[in-house]
Amino acid sequence: MGMRKYLALAFIAIALAACGPTSTGTVKDLNIRDWVGHSSAHLVQSWGKPHHDYATADGGRAIGYFIVNQAVTGPKSQVLFQATNCMINFTVDRTGIIEDATTTGTKCRIGPHGGMHPPANRT
Repeated sequence: MGMRKYLALAFIAIALAACGPTSTGTVKDLNIRDWVGHSSAHLVQSWGKPHHDYATADGGRAIGYFIVNQAVTGPKSQVLFQATNCMINFTVDRTGIIEDATTTGTKCRIGPHGGMHPPANRT
């Protein structure tokens, strides 16, 4: 009876891990610092609603995204799921331009996510 309980828990854990977003686009790791100098509006348009977005004392904004699960494509195009606990924080100036980007947590490599890369032009 005890073994069935552990198997059920293992099945549930695998099923929950499979609920993470799937990745598309090029197989290239995202360097969040690539967003520095770009518009925060483009960031939100590309990444979606942030985990937090609040005003700072200097008139800018602090925008953060919390990544819990991430899909990773393997060498033979199979999708592997890797558990992630990562907070990505962006500091935005009063004109809406991203000044800094940092990460905290485990396994904060975000990729491959082609749609999460900044646009070619800095507007």
